[in-house]
Amino acid sequence: MGTVYQARDAELQRLVAVKVIRPELMPGTDALARFRWEAKAAAGFVHQNVVTVHDFGVAEDNRAYLVMELLGGCSLRQELVRCGRLEPNRVLEILSGVSSAIEAAHDRRLLHRDLKPENIFLSRSGSAEVAKVLDFGLAKLLTHDTGMEGMEGIPSTAHGLLIGTLPYMSPERIRGGTPMESWDIWALAVMAFEMLTGVHPFGTLTAWGSMVVEDRFPPLEDNAPALPPQLQQFFRRSLAVDGLQRPRSARHFNAQLQTALQQLSHVGA
Repeated sequence: MGTVYQARDAELQRLVAVKVIRPELMPGTDALARFRWEAKAAAGFVHQNVVTVHDFGVAEDNRAYLVMELLGGCSLRQELVRCGRLEPNRVLEILSGVSSAIEAAHDRRLLHRDLKPENIFLSRSGSAEVAKVLDFGLAKLLTHDTGMEGMEGIPSTAHGLLIGTLPYMSPERIRGGTPMESWDIWALAVMAFEMLTGVHPFGTLTAWGSMVVEDRFPPLEDNAPALPPQLQQFFRRSLAVDGLQRPRSARHFNAQLQTALQQLSHVGA
């Protein structure tokens, strides 16, 4: 979406991260209006597991920018590339924070719409690790009745425009369904599967697109044959084609993942 710079806040004398949005993503007044709304929504959403937005604006040359807290660490994608897959306890710790953030966003009637390992940052402070959700810039309100001041006249995403990252999109979203919390629950489940197994639950991007078009979904075991039964059952629910069969909230998703992993540890003991 843009380039991120380390900068110094001259007024408060602190280091910050400044994301300058790519000009081609802001082709006109409608795009700039939507950026201002989405930046305002992100800045108003404060949570310990969400990157803090300090400021936003549009420069004189129409370059849009966000000023955010500067984080030290790496993205979840970088960690997966380095490790291949993560230990169950660490997976649960990371996703507990992410699920808490998504639950809080849904309480505000906000969807993230682009959850993926690139948008989860593992911030380090000494020996502590805190998962931070990035880029609520693709957020979409589930309803305009949010109670948030100054949100009237929200610009809509263009009709037929699919925004996000295909391997983390639920089938109903790809097919143009109504925005629902189940979109983010699906993405949480795909990330959990990748973190535990090192592979995408439905194989390659091309394979996933073909499955949605052909309405053909092979068993999850095809991509992770060694997955224990407890986790197979969890992922069958969390990655159900019918969104109503998935955990009904991010909090329930995290609780069910915790139960599955606890059962797995008891079996291992």
